[in-house]
Amino acid sequence: MKRILLTILLLGLMFALPATAQNGGQTLANGAYVSEPVIPFELNIDLRTLPSTPPWQPGDPIEVVPEGFVANGPTQQIAGWVDPSLQTRGPSVPGEVLLAFEVHPPGNSNPPDTVGTVGPNHYISMVNASRFAIWDKQGNNLVPETTLNNLWNGGASPCEDGDGDPIVVYDNIADRWVMQEFEGNGNNFCIYVSQGPDPVTDGWFVYAFSAPNFPDYPQYGVWPDAYYVGTFEPPVLGIYAFDREQMLLGMPATFQRFEIDHLNGSSPRVTRIVPADLDGVIPPPGVNPPAPFVRSVHEDMDGSDPTTRLELFEFAVDWDTPANSSFTLAQSLTPAPFALLACSPGIRDCIPQADTPNLIDALFNRALRQLHYRATDDNTESMVINQVVDVGAGLAGIRWWEFFRDNNVEGAGWTLRQESTYSPDGTSRFMGAMAINGNGDIALGYSASSATEFPSIRVTARRADDPLNEMTMEEQTLVPGVASMTTSQRWGDYTSMDVDPANESVFWYINQRLNSTNNRSVWVGSFRFALEEEFFMTGFENESP
Repeated sequence: MKRILLTILLLGLMFALPATAQNGGQTLANGAYVSEPVIPFELNIDLRTLPSTPPWQPGDPIEVVPEGFVANGPTQQIAGWVDPSLQTRGPSVPGEVLLAFEVHPPGNSNPPDTVGTVGPNHYISMVNASRFAIWDKQGNNLVPETTLNNLWNGGASPCEDGDGDPIVVYDNIADRWVMQEFEGNGNNFCIYVSQGPDPVTDGWFVYAFSAPNFPDYPQYGVWPDAYYVGTFEPPVLGIYAFDREQMLLGMPATFQRFEIDHLNGSSPRVTRIVPADLDGVIPPPGVNPPAPFVRSVHEDMDGSDPTTRLELFEFAVDWDTPANSSFTLAQSLTPAPFALLACSPGIRDCIPQADTPNLIDALFNRALRQLHYRATDDNTESMVINQVVDVGAGLAGIRWWEFFRDNNVEGAGWTLRQESTYSPDGTSRFMGAMAINGNGDIALGYSASSATEFPSIRVTARRADDPLNEMTMEEQTLVPGVASMTTSQRWGDYTSMDVDPANESVFWYINQRLNSTNNRSVWVGSFRFALEEEFFMTGFENESP
């Protein structure tokens, strides 16, 4: 009832007020900060009519996107360390690369923060400097590279000059798209929700939400009751829920925010927290189930609790009575020990490359997006996530985890169904991303580089019925490396692995490499197990928001 009254009161203002954030908000006794409602700007145009961005040329300025906080000093190798979860048996199942194409040519951002996602008929790719492009699934460009700033179309918003950390997610249960970036001058979330399933022609609702602090490194997850976000706001992590139902309707919307303390330990402590992102059309079990969040903690990262652990939090949002909302630590799981990658002389000098002494960043002190979530029709749930670790002697590998919960067992909590470190040879693998399809197959993508190899884009995977703790697909190179990064240590903040919602045997992965002129270029590719029977999603129905 309160939501209905609020909507009625604000409807009359929708076309009178500009599309900017409403300052204010209040913090409740339960610790929740509740924002003022934000009225969206409604963009009803074909995106093909937007101006495209001119291609970057040598000599043009390069936008350097700093990370908000650099952790304390370099880490040290552990003498004799060997990762106890290292996969010992090599992959043996053939894979098949279906398609690979360049989605963003050399650009003006360092790093690009490559991100993208796939829907039934489209792929949206994004990079820093507010740039995005839309493609069909055969690699044809539908909307040439343009900027999120253009989506305001004169809407008189601070988001007409957005700053970076792009994110795009596909909302499976509503068949919609969500794009975002932050704007630093007013601590704004700039969030763009498509009005329909076609991101090219159906129009967008565009929101500018003002946060209490600068919302650095925002990570998004779709859940039935909200779009959940975790941010880095030292000395705290910001935890947000945005009113998904209202935003899908283009109505005034609020957010609720909690915060938790940042870690304070002896080794690099720049951890992050990642919300679950619901894939598929099977909803999580239960009535209004809370949204999971995960962060990884190494024993050297928290002086008050020196144990290696995976923390699972739960955000239970109540839009009608925010005083009932909560964000709590639900479980701490103990993984097999892992070592933080030894990077020196600086915290970003980690990964070797061919033909240069320059080392590149591995983001070794956090679990990397996304926390992809799947519910099944037999009342179980799975989530997958990964982190780069030291396999031994400073070699970077990918530690990955599958969380599992069997709700047929009364009172069951989350367990680690699988964990393993993928590092089949002497090449470093880093900057990973994972996804799980409705069959339980899991895919892993990453960058690969060594002192004799240029950074390339590679993938592997495992089938649901393969031996546990093993990636079984023979490693596939989506895009080979042809040059090394010589001008910066920054490689990027994340990449994206996604399941094709129209054919779940196919995975899509986006990452970057250096081209022959030593400039960053962004590529996306699709792949699957060779000779795999196609796994089409059934029962897909658009949600009526």
